[in-house]
Amino acid sequence: MIETRRGSVSSPEETRERILLAAREVMAKKGKRGSTTREIADVAGVNEATLFRHFGTKEALIVAVAQHFCGYATLREVASQLQGPIVEDLRTLGNTLLERMESQMDMIRWSLVESDYEADVFASTAWRPQLAIHAVVTDFMQRRVEAGELHGDPGKLAMTFMGIIFMHVLAASKFPDSAFKGGKAEALAFYVDIFLHGVGSNTIHGHA
Repeated sequence: MIETRRGSVSSPEETRERILLAAREVMAKKGKRGSTTREIADVAGVNEATLFRHFGTKEALIVAVAQHFCGYATLREVASQLQGPIVEDLRTLGNTLLERMESQMDMIRWSLVESDYEADVFASTAWRPQLAIHAVVTDFMQRRVEAGELHGDPGKLAMTFMGIIFMHVLAASKFPDSAFKGGKAEALAFYVDIFLHGVGSNTIHGHA
């Protein structure tokens, strides 16, 4: 049974945060389709009228949850400060992405399982968390392409790099005996080396 959050009178900001936390918790257990605004409101310790006053609809609440917990602001801040050697900066960026994804496995699961529903939910908004995250990484890649450290389309480079990290996070539970299990630094060093140099016998470089 999901614990409710009944308590003292809260400010509008605190109430909104409680609803967002409750929505994420309920959706992690029941998915977007199976979750109801009544149960979310109950877990948050508010009535449905309060939930709708803050978010309007269930779909708008789902969008707000994705935006609130996507880690966009943190990633943007980290990426904007990366101006050092490309290898070190890619490892830092990769670690930030990896930690962000690990902390959002519940959201990733319900997004993958109900991707058809997600498309409908996000159809009315131009701000989509995954696109915002991709834009941050693309901007980083653009700067390094302009500096001559990388070559290629920045958007494709961003998608490739994000895909490598995403694969690592998803595979962690599927391959318990992976050589990288628990070794994030080693894994990131390897992924950055692959990203920069490929795997051909004439191109592979050490990543120590």
